[in-house]
Amino acid sequence: MAAYTLLQLFEVAVASLILLVGVLKGWSPVALLGGGFLIGKAILNILWPEGGSVYRRSLIGYGVAAVFVPSGSTPAVRSKTAPRWR
Repeated sequence: MAAYTLLQLFEVAVASLILLVGVLKGWSPVALLGGGFLIGKAILNILWPEGGSVYRRSLIGYGVAAVFVPSGSTPAVRSKTAPRWR
């Protein structure tokens, strides 16, 4: 296996672990962070047939994820601190 392939597998494993910990512990922002990493990795690999450098694809993929994570984490944090009506 090529070193780049092993690096990608390691990155997916780490992002999946972050997502799993966030889901199992009920930590929404952590789960969103892990999901954001996986979205970035997926977009990076989807753009592979288009060509271009790995740096360009990484910027696009993780740029999209950088928009996804904060937009999802703000409502998640607010829902935990909002008063509960009974």
